[in-house]
Amino acid sequence: MGLSERNLKQNKNYRIMIDSEGIGHIRIIRRINLKTLIEIFKELYLELKKYPDKKPHMKIYISHSIYEEMSDNMKHFHDFAVSCMDGTFELIVIS
Repeated sequence: MGLSERNLKQNKNYRIMIDSEGIGHIRIIRRINLKTLIEIFKELYLELKKYPDKKPHMKIYISHSIYEEMSDNMKHFHDFAVSCMDGTFELIVIS
């Protein structure tokens, strides 16, 4: 595949990156609304879909305190992605 590790987008609230193995990472730093979560997820998902030889694999990292604030949205969104979309989606709560 030949990807090098690269940042796609970064701001004070989140970072989006694809690593050298083609796995997409979203690191949520501050609370974001559901619309923003969907937008950054879509952007990364579409970037990963450019490589037809691999199913998209994404990891979303979120701190425990932010997860507590966003828990319903994060749980429902993660459940939706896992059940309705092609690929592997992991939600990782950082302590």
